[in-house]
Amino acid sequence: MNPKYQKVLSDIEKAEKKKTEIEGQLKELYDKKTELENLEIINTVRSMVMDKDQIMAFLSSMKGGNKPTENTEVIDNA
Repeated sequence: MNPKYQKVLSDIEKAEKKKTEIEGQLKELYDKKTELENLEIINTVRSMVMDKDQIMAFLSSMKGGNKPTENTEVIDNA
């Protein structure tokens, strides 16, 4: 075969391999990002001075787009 054609085929193969490796790295980075976001949420919830029922009421009100009730006390440790 033509050497130029062989070179192009070789370059395509190398590019495909790099693409696969980069996609794997990108997936790992997205997984780490999600894990760190989840940890941030967990730490925020744990820092709240609320019992289980208050936390559930707070989360339900936030899910509905409402402000938390006035008797819900939240302490920011930041």
